Amino acid sequence: MKTPSVLLLAGALTLAGGAALLARVLLAPAAAPVATQAPEAAPSAVAKSAVLVATRELKPGQFIDHSLLRWQETDSVLPADQVYLRGQDDMGLVVGATVRRAVAAGQPLYANALVRPGEPGFLASVLTPGMRALTLPTTSVAAGQGLVGPGDRVDIILSLNSNALKGRELIPGHMYPPPFAAQTLLRDVRVLAINRNARSLDHSLRAKTPETSGKAKADELQLFDTVSVEVTPRQAERLALSKEVGVLQLALRSNRETSDGLPRSGDRQVTRLDQATDIYPDSVPAPVMLYRGNTSEIVLPPSY
Repeated sequence: MKTPSVLLLAGALTLAGGAALLARVLLAPAAAPVATQAPEAAPSAVAKSAVLVATRELKPGQFIDHSLLRWQETDSVLPADQVYLRGQDDMGLVVGATVRRAVAAGQPLYANALVRPGEPGFLASVLTPGMRALTLPTTSVAAGQGLVGPGDRVDIILSLNSNALKGRELIPGHMYPPPFAAQTLLRDVRVLAINRNARSLDHSLRAKTPETSGKAKADELQLFDTVSVEVTPRQAERLALSKEVGVLQLALRSNRETSDGLPRSGDRQVTRLDQATDIYPDSVPAPVMLYRGNTSEIVLPPSY
């Protein structure tokens, strides 16, 4: 075979092979796209919850104020209905309460460990061991018209309010001192409650329970029926007897006076009406009521 024919045949075969290869490539199905893996998102920061804790050790009977509380972040999972969480609860929910048992500094405050004013067991929790809580009748004036509140310290004064001797009002023109007298029975006595309020009367204490109506609270603050004080057993007997013969007045003491926290008896000094005012002359003797059987007679001293 001649050389040109050989070259021509080789070229034809090469061209045919290239055409076949091109046709195969063009007719082959497209390859499935390779899925690209999305970069893994960085984990989002988990917000820590902050619970209400004690700044220092709390002891039963100690009134809780803002200085004893702070918010502290924690990683622990705590029951939301038993602890106080920042953003959900207010610190004022705890102010004014006390604890049933000691709470160490930095420990969370649990709702079931607190006793709030007005709840059963509150006075027993704040009462000093060995002392007694005695409830006495009072009035708005005797209780200081709301100026005296739980936690204050007072002197208790007995104001004798006995009626003048029968028949004295029938003696015209004569002045005599009625048998009124006053005595400071006890000094430095701690007030535990006014009525059922064992917190400051102007302090709004909220609990993790529905509040009573504002009208009921206003009515409670306007009435002064009883006052509860912390005294020794012997002093409780003296007050229980004294309230039967007169009115017990509360004299507020300064909170800057030094005190060891214990109530003291008065100096036994009695102030009588002729010592309190000069209206009644000392030289006028009092008439005498003389009883004979079922009859009575006023006997005037010779100076009358």
